[in-house]
Parts: sequence; structure tokens; C-alpha cells
Amino acid sequence: MRAFWGAALCVTMLMAAGSALAQEKLRLGHVLAKGSQFSEAVRVMNEELQRRTNGRYVIEEHPASVLGSGPAMLDGVKLGTIDMVMSSAGGALSKFNPKVGILDIALLFRDEAHADAVLDGPIGSSLLDTFKDQGVVGLAWGENGFRQLTNSLRPIKTPADLKGMKIRIAESELYKQAFETLGAQPFTLAFAQLYPALKSGQAEAEENPVTTIVSSKLQEVQSHITLSYHTYAPAAILINKELFDELPPDVKTAFVEAAKAGGKASRTFVRTGDKEGMKALQASGITITPTAQFDRAAFEQALQPFYAEMAKQFTAEKIQEIKTYK
Repeated sequence: MRAFWGAALCVTMLMAAGSALAQEKLRLGHVLAKGSQFSEAVRVMNEELQRRTNGRYVIEEHPASVLGSGPAMLDGVKLGTIDMVMSSAGGALSKFNPKVGILDIALLFRDEAHADAVLDGPIGSSLLDTFKDQGVVGLAWGENGFRQLTNSLRPIKTPADLKGMKIRIAESELYKQAFETLGAQPFTLAFAQLYPALKSGQAEAEENPVTTIVSSKLQEVQSHITLSYHTYAPAAILINKELFDELPPDVKTAFVEAAKAGGKASRTFVRTGDKEGMKALQASGITITPTAQFDRAAFEQALQPFYAEMAKQFTAEKIQEIKTYK
């Protein structure tokens, strides 16, 4: 009997060891802090992936740029030194894959429902497909959020209100061109330096999602916010192409579906956070200019030279297809 139980125990231990050895851990990096919308996407994606693969695949989150800068992590996934990355439009992502730069165009999206329809439909799928040319596979779209304008000078309702204003922007050439066309003085600066720059007056304005503004307490050093919804920043969940190509078909499907679940979780996180963030902004005493007072038509008219340049790069037809998509 002892021999039997001893043999059974050995078999159990071997099976457990085999199961542990079979588990594959993949490193996913991103630039945002633990507990952010990207972090929530990774959490949900990991849970869903483990459920769909019976624990065979596990995603290890590496937040806050611990694996490198945004551009470095994108290159790492391309080279295979990092397995996966979640990266936002409006900077590094469009430099890595210029074809998705079209998403950085100012006033391209009307609202969240419009953004979801575009990215979850054939346009979003075709844009994800373009990542294959860069040696990575686009699994799904998540969200960083709609960007709003804050400043320390005056309410921003018309293009004239931006004239001459020193505004810190994300490191995007398209953002730069748009704000220059509107008469502002855009410049880039590391996000960690933004609060002191606004406090000292080095920067008079900035643009970020409400969730980011509140979590970074930028309302302490800004007196005005305009709910402009001037640019939408989706986020792509990417995986090394060679790694993905070697997966069995059912596992590939599991990765895609898990990534979609994670992407949707990031949207929910941002939109819930924005609602809570607005409560914090209202309590802070900052002057809030509602969307209804932001003259979108006037801004679109002022941006016509910018749109003409964008048409040369992406074609007017593709831009219009996104703007009018329902």
C-alpha cells in the first residue's frame, strides 16, 4: 500500500512539475503607472487569457517604463526582446507605424461612440493589420482617452483664444502642426516635468485626458479647462509577430479575444475615471468651459491648412471616411 501511495505521489508531483514547466509567461510593458487604464487592460487580458488557455499563458505586467521608454519598448517587441506592449497614439505609436498616424488628426472623432465604431469596425481592423509590416501583430485597440485643453490665462472657446499660448503637447508631429496652425506655441516636455513647468509659467497650457489631469493634480497649477475633445488617443495592444505566428490557431484566437476584453476594460476605466475626475475639477474651483461653448466649427475652419497637409499624407478620402463613419 505504501508503495502504491508513494508511486501515486510521484506521478502527481511529476504532473504538477510538468504543468508548471508548460506555463509560458509573457512580458508586457507600458509607460503608465500601476493602477492606470493600461494596467487595468493588462489585468483583464491576463485573466481572460488564462481562462481561455487553462492557465497555459500568463502575462506579466511591467508598468511605468521599467522596460524602457515608449519607443524603446515598441522596438523591443519588434526585435523580440519584449513579448508585448500597450502603446498610445499621439506620439511613439505613430512614429513606429506612420500609417496609424491618421488617428492623431485633430477633431477627427466626435465622441466615444464614434471612436468605438471606427476602431471596432473594418477601419480599426485594417489599421491593426498594418502593424505586421513592423514585425508585430496588432491584437486589439484600447484607450488612453479624449484630450482636453487646460491653461492659466483664459477660457478657450475660439482659435483666437489659443494665439501665442505656450502649450505643452505630447511628442507628436501632427499635434505640433495642428497647434501651430491655430497660432499657439506648442512644445514637447517630459510628462514628469509638466507640473513644475505649469507652476513656473514655462508652460501656460497643456492638453490631456481628464483622468490624467486630475491624477497628476494639474488643476492646482491651471485656472481654466475647456472640454474640447480635440484629439482622441486610442492605445494598441501589440505582440511580437514571430511569437504570435508560432502559436496554434486556437491560442491565437484566445490572445485576440483576451486583448479585446482588455481594451474594452481600459475604455471603461477611462470613462468612469473621467466622470469622477469632473467631480474633482468642479470641486477644485477651476473655471470649466463646457463642450457646447467650444466652437468646433471655427476650429475646423482654422485647421483647413493642416487638413490639406494631412490629405497629402493619408488622402482626403481616408480622413473623411473616419470623420463621417457611423
